[in-house]
Amino acid sequence: MRNKVTMADFMASGSPPAAHTVTRTRRIVRQSLLINFLFLCAVLVLQLYGVWSGLARIGADGLLLPQTVILTDTNGREMRRMYLEKDRLELADEDFPAFLKQAVIAIEDERFYTRSCLDLRALARAAIANAAEFKSQGASTITQQLVGNLLLDRSDKSFARKSVEMLLACRLEQTATHERILGLYLNHMAFGGAIYGAEEASQTFFGVSAKSLTLAQSAVLAALLQRPTYFSPYGIHLHTSVSRGVATAIRRGVIRSPSQISSDLVNIGLIGTHIISRNGTGVYLEGRTDHVLQGMLRSGFITEAQRVSALKELRTMQFERKKSVLSMPFFALYVQKQLSEGTIPTDRPCDTKAGGCIVQTTLDPAFQALAEKIVLEHADEIRDKYNAGNMALVAADRATGHILAYIGNVRSGGGEPGSMIDMTRVPRQPGSSFKPFVYATVFAQGLNPNTFLLDAPLILGRDQPRNYEGGYRDWTSISHALAASRNIPAIRALLMAGGEDPVLETAARAGVTTPLTARGKNRLFNPQYSYGYPLAIGSAEVPLLEMVQGYLTLANAGIVRPLTTIESVKTVDGESLDRRPPEGGTQAMDPLHARWLTSILSDTSLRPTAAWNKALTVPGIQTAIKTGTSNRCVSMSRPWSTCTLLPGDVWTMGYTPEFVLGIWAGNADYTPLTPDADGMNVVAPLWKEFIAAAHDLRPEGLRRFPPELIEKTH
Repeated sequence: MRNKVTMADFMASGSPPAAHTVTRTRRIVRQSLLINFLFLCAVLVLQLYGVWSGLARIGADGLLLPQTVILTDTNGREMRRMYLEKDRLELADEDFPAFLKQAVIAIEDERFYTRSCLDLRALARAAIANAAEFKSQGASTITQQLVGNLLLDRSDKSFARKSVEMLLACRLEQTATHERILGLYLNHMAFGGAIYGAEEASQTFFGVSAKSLTLAQSAVLAALLQRPTYFSPYGIHLHTSVSRGVATAIRRGVIRSPSQISSDLVNIGLIGTHIISRNGTGVYLEGRTDHVLQGMLRSGFITEAQRVSALKELRTMQFERKKSVLSMPFFALYVQKQLSEGTIPTDRPCDTKAGGCIVQTTLDPAFQALAEKIVLEHADEIRDKYNAGNMALVAADRATGHILAYIGNVRSGGGEPGSMIDMTRVPRQPGSSFKPFVYATVFAQGLNPNTFLLDAPLILGRDQPRNYEGGYRDWTSISHALAASRNIPAIRALLMAGGEDPVLETAARAGVTTPLTARGKNRLFNPQYSYGYPLAIGSAEVPLLEMVQGYLTLANAGIVRPLTTIESVKTVDGESLDRRPPEGGTQAMDPLHARWLTSILSDTSLRPTAAWNKALTVPGIQTAIKTGTSNRCVSMSRPWSTCTLLPGDVWTMGYTPEFVLGIWAGNADYTPLTPDADGMNVVAPLWKEFIAAAHDLRPEGLRRFPPELIEKTH
């Protein structure tokens, strides 16, 4: 038998291995690599085939998004359409004008009608450009953009995601016509911010339906698709711009043609810019809309004369003022939250493929406009004088609980910190505006408005609480103590009521639930957690919406009528989806006690000074009103030293026979206010102004409380 010769033997002898052995080894390696490659290809093919098979049923109908929720005001006029956080209006495919379709095709997919499902020419061009210029250049067709935006994560730039996008696009083009695909594209693509779809964009930017778009306006919408935020008509890139040095060179005649300017020195905008030189000619710097019009001309969609006419229109084009973001987004998002959480029970969700729904809200456009006018007129002054950068307002109908006006926040002076937070739903300390619920509790224990409480020094542990205005008044009736907002009697009332538990329960029954639920949550981590005596003077944080709910209960003689934002929910065909029981109310407190509180809060003779009376009285209208101010410790020099306090939140809460109104002001980031800020001088003037004007809007309404809502206390 022939002996085996190993590689080690060759190495030991110093002789190289035979040539045929090396060749055989290389052949084995190549075969192994080929087998692995073929195996991977087979796996990839099988995976792609599985994806393709899974897409067998995809079609235009499969790309229909849940329909937009249409919000209307109390008069049935449309206010806003929402899908999640998007504004989206839809048009039928045939309603989009030819100019708009042609503009989009010219700039986004010029061979839309003639190419295969993939634009191989564009892919090759992009690959060459990417390799030569070392920068990304897209080659997505309209169909790819559509499926990518609706079904995939466009931020994912991986080959796998791109491959799936191509398969989706090809499958869709097998099952839907080009007109259907283009209609879906125009209805669903982003045009900047929360604006989705050409119809919403057209109404936002031009104030007209997309059906009526001109050639120039169509070019604008098509131009936005590439970079909607960058090219926004409300942004800094509305017009093409160059550096100051380049602009100066053009004006002096040194630069006479765009070809003399490096592309790196030009910031292309939505619309072109003509910089005039000394000799009156100058240089025209093209914008994105120029590229759209040139593409349309090249594709034969328009003539040269039409292009020139459109450019002329673009030079003088005016865009609609940007929609107010003062209150509507806050109210709309609050309504949407209630719908999604099932607060308003309906037969089915509103945002389904079955057609969406029409939600008639309670918001009254006249009262909303009044609220916005008053808040905007005073916002800057309040910020400058009292350092309060944020405000919120909720007004409701006293008899029904329907919210008539809703301002979640206000941007004063160009946008304060936290201006995008809905401060109607953020718990803040209500100060003395919480005291009516303390006295309602002791009334239930047998006291009455004429019961006297001691307004004298009080020591509780290491604390010695004080009255807001300082000093003491000895024995004083509950009526005078509440009307004058004395702290010490309110604290004694809480102690006499049995502490914080019964007070929290009284407030919760009236609709002010957050203090009780917040304490429960805190006790999960700290079983000893309590508010203690400061609860009597408003230390427990409460959202403005809940305070309005609580005062609505007082205004209705102790009957809880839930604050309502929605009157009805229907399908677009008019079928009712609303399954709420008939409106009613629950008696949350003794009606006599609520009527006593209304009497105290509206009795001008109980107010301690003429200045108070002037600040809280609305001529000709009986108003039950209470202000509140919370204080915040801003410095402490050493442990257990006296804390330096500054106002943090200021409130004015109250009601008339027709309306319940609450206004809060402060800072969303808890920045303290100036030392002289309080509920009476900061927001009470706005409260009075709104109430007076609101009653003018409802001249037939009651201006004095009827007997069933008020009970004289003396």
